Amino acid sequence: MSHFIDSHHYTAVGIFLSLILVGNIPVGFYRKRFARFSRPWARCIYIPILANIILRRFFGLGYGIIPFTILFVLAGQFIGSKIKMNDSNIQYDERGSIPD
Repeated sequence: MSHFIDSHHYTAVGIFLSLILVGNIPVGFYRKRFARFSRPWARCIYIPILANIILRRFFGLGYGIIPFTILFVLAGQFIGSKIKMNDSNIQYDERGSIPD
């Protein structure tokens, strides 16, 4: 019976980390539009971290998984920032409008 509990735990961890990675790709794509260290840029970093805390509690995972979640958040946002689109080189200001 303990093997089922261990395998279930690994499945929950795998699903959790996959959700973290896939969920942060669009956030990284959106974050690259803003100037570095601006308020919207920071929101694109901190809001997914809060979502990760909520998901971690929902899945019932302990504190030992936190370094992996940070790694997967950074990896997802890095992958998202490397996606190329036609207007992706335009940087927006803090209000979300295109500066002159």
